[in-house]
Amino acid sequence: MWVLTSDGHVHPAPCTPTEHLWWGDGWGDRASEAAAVVDQLLSDLGATVDLHKHWDAPKGLTALFDEEHKQGAELTRAVLLHARMTPH
Repeated sequence: MWVLTSDGHVHPAPCTPTEHLWWGDGWGDRASEAAAVVDQLLSDLGATVDLHKHWDAPKGLTALFDEEHKQGAELTRAVLLHARMTPH
C-alpha cells in the first residue's frame, strides 16, 4: 500500500521488521492497520505512523479496507475522507 499525492510524491506504508502491511490467506495484517496508516497520512503526510493504535482507527476506513478490491485499485482522497467520516 502506498499514497500517491497530486504533486507526484509516493509515500509507502511502513515496512520494517516489526511494522509492515500485507494481506493474504488470513495471515496478513488487519484492515484496521491500513485504516490507521491512511487516517494518519490524511492528516499529516509526514506523520510517524504508530500501528500499535490501529484499534482506534476510524470505523468507516476500517470497513473500506475490509472490502474486497481489485489488485491495483485506486482509492481517491475523496473516497478515503468520506470513509473516514462514516461511522460504522
